[in-house]
Amino acid sequence: MRYRGILIVGLSLLFCFLHVSFAICEEGTAVDQETDSIEALINILKEKGVMDDAEAGKFIERHRKEKVLAPKRDEERIITIVPEEKEEAYIEKITKDVAREIKQDVQEQVKLEIKDEVTQAADWTQRIRFGGDVRLRYEGDFFDKNNADLAKPEEPTELMNTKHDRHRARYRVRINMKARVNDKVDFAARLTTGNEEDPVSTNDTLGDYMINDNLVFDRAYLHFRPVEGLQAWGGRFPNPWFHTDLVWDPDMNFEGVAATFEKGLTKPWTGFLTLGAFPLQEVEFSSKDKWLFGGQLGTQWDPSEKFSAKIGAAYYDYQRTVGKVNDPFYPHEYDSTAPLYQQKGNTLMDIDPSEDILTALASEFKELNITGKLDIGVFDPVHVIFIADYVKNLGFDIDDVAERTGNPDVEEEDEGYQLGLIVGHEKTRRFGEWNTFFYYKHLEADAVVDAFTESDFHLGGTNAEGWILGGHLGLADNLWGRIRWMTADEINGPPLAIDVLQVDVNASF
Repeated sequence: MRYRGILIVGLSLLFCFLHVSFAICEEGTAVDQETDSIEALINILKEKGVMDDAEAGKFIERHRKEKVLAPKRDEERIITIVPEEKEEAYIEKITKDVAREIKQDVQEQVKLEIKDEVTQAADWTQRIRFGGDVRLRYEGDFFDKNNADLAKPEEPTELMNTKHDRHRARYRVRINMKARVNDKVDFAARLTTGNEEDPVSTNDTLGDYMINDNLVFDRAYLHFRPVEGLQAWGGRFPNPWFHTDLVWDPDMNFEGVAATFEKGLTKPWTGFLTLGAFPLQEVEFSSKDKWLFGGQLGTQWDPSEKFSAKIGAAYYDYQRTVGKVNDPFYPHEYDSTAPLYQQKGNTLMDIDPSEDILTALASEFKELNITGKLDIGVFDPVHVIFIADYVKNLGFDIDDVAERTGNPDVEEEDEGYQLGLIVGHEKTRRFGEWNTFFYYKHLEADAVVDAFTESDFHLGGTNAEGWILGGHLGLADNLWGRIRWMTADEINGPPLAIDVLQVDVNASF
């Protein structure tokens, strides 16, 4: 549009000069001839494609209005004759008038274009937000020398490290993007370190001969808010449940759909209901896909700014996750019943009838989980927070598990609980802010699916009990540290004692 305006000005000057010059006669030039010449000029510019019909009509209409408003005498138009010696001045005047009018029109169009571009740019910056965080970690894993030699659940022919201490330097990077689609829908995505095979950790361990590391999408979803109190997610999104790390690892994200509805009850009570459906494993050429369905009902109590409490009861139903032994004549028919990812602790069965071993879950998992939290803020900004969490696998059937494993001595290990105390600031994003925490955790072998439990306590999985002690300290704005010591032993079976020390430096942006 800017170049077109320049062409209009240049060509208009040229055509104006030519046509006005021809319109001047030897005796002088009339104002009517001037107007006719301008209209002729505009028509030529239109024919040449320099201006469109709308722009040409605008100029012609303007000049005709000026002609009507010109002075009159005896109802006749005054004819002004231009002497020959003033022809050049007259031509220059008309040229300047036409050029000025065209220039003003072009300027207005350019202003509108710039305003529109600025508005679009401002709208884009308001609709999209970026952020993220970085964590540097030292981790020491310390093993009791009396630990048993144990096979890896996912690779039964290989042994886990159960006796040799390990020291690791690790880091995590997460980059968030959130975009407002409209007033009721957002899109969000997150890039993070980690890999596509581990659903419960985004750490990357240093010491791989400087090989470049990967970034993966651990979140990509649409967030809907169709009506007040209702929100829904679709895609790969954050944990929608009210929970602790007894059942779900803090880095756990969910794939599928979920929705939460909150409704104010009698003050100061609020009720909430969350439902979700999550595909765990799509099995090609089969109708036996693995799914997780869940629901949670709860209430929150907010009598004042100094007190709050929340409790929720959830039920997590795993479908088609139990192993099934292959037929020797169809040796791989039920390989898909083996889990895609395992940590350790669950009771397993061998589904491979040959000399090889392929492990799968021996128990059904239908988990009842009750979670509670009490926040006392009378010393605000210092809070005292109590948490309690309990889980029981209602799907565990000792007779079925004994039959699948061929072990009549299977024990009923299907419960877990956690108690915790946090004292200090809720967040430690400013210099000097702090908190300290203490937890005791007891998680039996088949209380929950071991794949999704916290990956740090006992280095992941179930069949572990012990305590966690640590704290946070704000080092500067958006910079804080954390230290955590975890000590855990096996609940049942061969000895496996593991202590873990973590020292973190975190930064958010």
